[in-house]
Amino acid sequence: MSPPFGGKLLRILFMKISCSAFFECVSRKAHSLWPALFVSLFVLLGPVSVAHSQELTIDEQYDAAFLEMYEDVGNLDKTFRFAELAIAVGDLEGAVAALERMLIIEPDLPQVRMQLGTLYFQLGSYAMALTYLNAVVAHEEVPDDVKQSAQELITQIDALTSPHRFNGTVVAGVRYQSNANGGPMTQNIRLFGGSAVLDEQYTRQADWDISLAGQFNYVYDFETEPSTTLEAGVSAYSSWQDKQSQIDTTLFELQAGPRVIFTPKPGSALDLRPYVVVNDMALGGKDSFEGIGGGLDLALRTSTSSSWTAGTRYVDRDYSQAAEVGLKGPRLRVFGGRTFGVSDFTIGTINLSAFNEDTDEKSSAYWEYGVQAVVQHILGKLLTFSPSPWMLSATAGFYDKSYDEANPGVDASVVRKDETLRTSASLVIPLTVNLNLMTTAGYTHVDSNLPNYANENWFSSLSVLGQF
Repeated sequence: MSPPFGGKLLRILFMKISCSAFFECVSRKAHSLWPALFVSLFVLLGPVSVAHSQELTIDEQYDAAFLEMYEDVGNLDKTFRFAELAIAVGDLEGAVAALERMLIIEPDLPQVRMQLGTLYFQLGSYAMALTYLNAVVAHEEVPDDVKQSAQELITQIDALTSPHRFNGTVVAGVRYQSNANGGPMTQNIRLFGGSAVLDEQYTRQADWDISLAGQFNYVYDFETEPSTTLEAGVSAYSSWQDKQSQIDTTLFELQAGPRVIFTPKPGSALDLRPYVVVNDMALGGKDSFEGIGGGLDLALRTSTSSSWTAGTRYVDRDYSQAAEVGLKGPRLRVFGGRTFGVSDFTIGTINLSAFNEDTDEKSSAYWEYGVQAVVQHILGKLLTFSPSPWMLSATAGFYDKSYDEANPGVDASVVRKDETLRTSASLVIPLTVNLNLMTTAGYTHVDSNLPNYANENWFSSLSVLGQF
């Protein structure tokens, strides 16, 4: 039997079948199927083994499993198989619907309740998650290790729903760059309006570096309507080069301010976040600049996969090194973006930005305008140990930079103009619930009307991301 509608529409309609109707359809087969199903499918909390077709992709298996369940709604094996594949491709709502219908057939399934509690936790529906997790903890026949896992999730939910919330991310990585110092592609440069030959050590130099970054946030929820919170975040970044130690970088930044979220209708939200910012940077082991300023972030979410963003940020910098006093001045950034669903498993984003570097020395002041495109695609769980789907993303951006005045030390007759292309691709592999592996490769090309600044850089990196 073939479904009368398209796959996505059919899944929506199927998931909205009333509980009573579904029960009438499957109750006749429940008790005959359940004993074998319980033993074979729910001994472990993790995904059960599924006979993966060598010919079908994970998305094709997901669609096929849905059709099989649709054609035989009373078959518990097919229902659970669909639930497993739905989790693998990131359709958590579909998995929840399938598992809840299994509880209609056989209510005393603590393993299913554990899985539902986990899924609702991932979806941010903490009240529903607690309902299922508390039932697992209270069940007399549930093994102690399963109860412990349920209790750990309950503890996390208690922390998340507290008015005081803490979270953080730590990233450690190693990177290779073909032009770590951003040196020019040639030794033939301009100097005081004439031709000069640059020492080779100042041209492009390949190097390795290791980096460590952290983001730590505190949120106080006033528990009001509209949602109002007070947020403070500290971020820090350090990188150490193998050879080019003069570009070793340390950056510290503090942001703090309120956030207000209006929800005019279900599925939509308007997010406003004004903030103050303080930052500090060191380069090559020496203090570079200190900055203070503020900004405003706006976001309008129209659906789960569609949103608009806009904002501005202003920071006034004070350089500590006398040689850099001419660079003193404010930085202004204005940006806007649109995120939208491309398909069931792909999201696209277009960002526009304008950046102004204003300095006392006008030959160092500039405006830069940019456009950036980002595509993110859910690949599914390509390895059984992954707790959630893999994520592939690709980014491409083009930026046009024009300086205010010519630099007489380079060429007094030429005002510098740069055109920059930045591309990268990243793959995020979940190792545990709170630990991810990320690999990134990218390319940057700068085309300038002055040979001093034309360069390119290939890079690749491997990072470990921990969240708490």
